Amino acid sequence: MNENLSSHSEELEKINIISFLNDLLHRLRSFWWVILLLTVAFGAASYYRTSTHYSPSYTAEATVSVEIVNGGSNANRNTAEQLGVIFPYILTSGALSDVIAADLGLSNVPGSIQVSCISGTNLLTITVTGSNPNNVYAVLQSMLKNYPEVAQFVVGQTMLTVIDDSGIPEDTGRTSVLRGSLTRGAVVGFLLGAVLLMVYTVTTRTIRDEEDLRTFLNVPCLGTLPSYKKKRRKKNVNTEINILNDRNGSNSDYIESMRLIRTRLERQLGDKQVLMVTSSIPGEGKSTVAANLAISMARKGKSVILIDCDLRNPTQGKVFGLKGKYPGLVPVLQGKAKLEDALYEVTDHGEPIGLTLLPGADHESKLVEILGSEEMRELLEKLKKRVDVVILDSPPSAMLVDAMIMVQHVDGVVYVVMSDFAKRSFIFRGMDELTSNGVEVLGCILNGGKTRSKGYGYYGSKGYGYYSTGTKAKSE
Repeated sequence: MNENLSSHSEELEKINIISFLNDLLHRLRSFWWVILLLTVAFGAASYYRTSTHYSPSYTAEATVSVEIVNGGSNANRNTAEQLGVIFPYILTSGALSDVIAADLGLSNVPGSIQVSCISGTNLLTITVTGSNPNNVYAVLQSMLKNYPEVAQFVVGQTMLTVIDDSGIPEDTGRTSVLRGSLTRGAVVGFLLGAVLLMVYTVTTRTIRDEEDLRTFLNVPCLGTLPSYKKKRRKKNVNTEINILNDRNGSNSDYIESMRLIRTRLERQLGDKQVLMVTSSIPGEGKSTVAANLAISMARKGKSVILIDCDLRNPTQGKVFGLKGKYPGLVPVLQGKAKLEDALYEVTDHGEPIGLTLLPGADHESKLVEILGSEEMRELLEKLKKRVDVVILDSPPSAMLVDAMIMVQHVDGVVYVVMSDFAKRSFIFRGMDELTSNGVEVLGCILNGGKTRSKGYGYYGSKGYGYYSTGTKAKSE
């Protein structure tokens, strides 16, 4: 038992890691320019800051040998190593610095002096570092000239022989310093971009394809709807989509996908009659999906009533191009209008197709509590006797309570998920709200996803539930 749980946990962890890496790669495709911009910006800023505050450093250097005067060759050989150890202290002593400063007519030595000995020899390397090339070279020359004044009190008469002299130095470090600054700034910008990418990925994890639906949602996937391309006409101001307007079959992939979804949904429905179509957040195209699903069912021979229950944002009237005023759902429930006066029969070239529409309202309504009323229940019972299927276009379930008010009246829910749009957390929340209220989620529809057909990509989110570009559904 414990081994099974452990194995299951490891499998879930593996799935989560792989999923995160896939999400990271997917987000990188749209986020790469941010990383590039930060890399360039931080590199340029670091380069500019270093170049404007850069203080050049010059180093004059000489290699010398030190010997005792009149000491003989054996004495020189015996004391060579000792001189190599003692002389660095002499040449960097405060006494010699005072002599050099006085020689140059300055209050102090304009630079730092360092002396190192080549081990086991009497060879010394003298370096003078400062901000002025002429001053550091003058200090070096003054040291070579004035060292006997100090050295004779310590080791007697000695002689320094210059083996190599760098001359007046040049600033050879500027290029490497600026290059290093540019590199460090670019690395910081790149790392910051990478961190932002990971944060962006974690906070915007979405559902992109059917595989994601099956992995993260424990409900059947009814199918994927590709992007619907609608031709723009100057006189056509209606941007909503329904497949009755597909006159030349240019969106056959969409229509075929809707047929497949309808067939799968009919198996799930059984004898259920009241079907609610919802989504997690606005902009996922659930109203368009509800309308086209109703059309497809009617085309198959079922009698269907589509009710626009999204009182805050009634859309179905626009989808079907309603002209004139219809009382709508709210006046019917309030008893201010007759049901027959509010129903609109959908036709195709003047011929009824078996679909009737009950619009929501002419404008936004906040009387959402009426959706859970006894009048609503009675209306649905009356409609169930007249038609085979009642489809309710409901508000989003993850952000509003409207859909939860309605679930008591429905037999099942179809959940619309826009590809790469809503965060998974919103989808999970919407699903949890529905299932916790005891309603059955019959399946999910991936809207604007990628299908096997060519020419369709991911559906963009800028349309807020509308598709990009339309034309007549073939006979069902």
